[in-house]
Amino acid sequence: MILAPILVPLLLASVAAYVVLCWRPQLVERSLVPQEKRSKPQNHVLFVTAHPDDECMFFAPTFAKLAKQRDVAVSLLCLSKGDHDGQGELRKKELVKAAVSLGLTPDSVIIVDDPNLPDDPRKAWNIALVAKTVEAVVTAGDVDTVFTFDKQGVSGHPNHIAAYMGVKHMALTSQRLKFHPVNVYVLESVGLVRKYSSIIDTVFSLGSVLAAGDSLMFVADVQAYSMGVQAMALHESQMMWFRKLYLAFSRYMFINTYSKIN
Repeated sequence: MILAPILVPLLLASVAAYVVLCWRPQLVERSLVPQEKRSKPQNHVLFVTAHPDDECMFFAPTFAKLAKQRDVAVSLLCLSKGDHDGQGELRKKELVKAAVSLGLTPDSVIIVDDPNLPDDPRKAWNIALVAKTVEAVVTAGDVDTVFTFDKQGVSGHPNHIAAYMGVKHMALTSQRLKFHPVNVYVLESVGLVRKYSSIIDTVFSLGSVLAAGDSLMFVADVQAYSMGVQAMALHESQMMWFRKLYLAFSRYMFINTYSKIN
């Protein structure tokens, strides 16, 4: 009861902000690509993830938004096949199905099968190898924008963090990108309470984005949220009971906020 005077207005403000942003997403829309590349008839966006199902559990609102934009081509680079439990081949197939349901084509999904990049939180990934792998895809596909994890990896998983470190290393050291600029955005990690506050986090997310001129925010409406849930359901091998709770309560199913690192 003591917290009611604070929580009730916060809840109402968050719901109101969520509804407004679903109705008028252009209020927080910003250009994704470097200024030099805005004249291209179609821009290329690449997501860099660590495991199959990362694209659904963490980036679904962004995929859903970009799927509606005809002037944007989207690709996915997954740095492992998710073989931690010996189900790598199955998870590769699940990933392609999930990606297609998010609006990608099968040939725009790249899955790395390298024993040096295992799905294993106990084995450190070589950051230079990650950077080299990402750079090869970026240059071959004339990529304009890269989305990946931030330095906390959302869940703290070492493979997520290694993906961030590799992409950052590429962005800061690649000689090729000096002549072909690429924007790199990292997905904001939030504390445990905010992580599982669903749309209630809208006010906090909006505040952080408005405070930073180069941040991005994507909000999933009911249709986009359903798209993310349906895509995750295609990862049948991963649909444990706790992941069903995650789909219901995680703010990452409704809200993605990014910071620009380069």
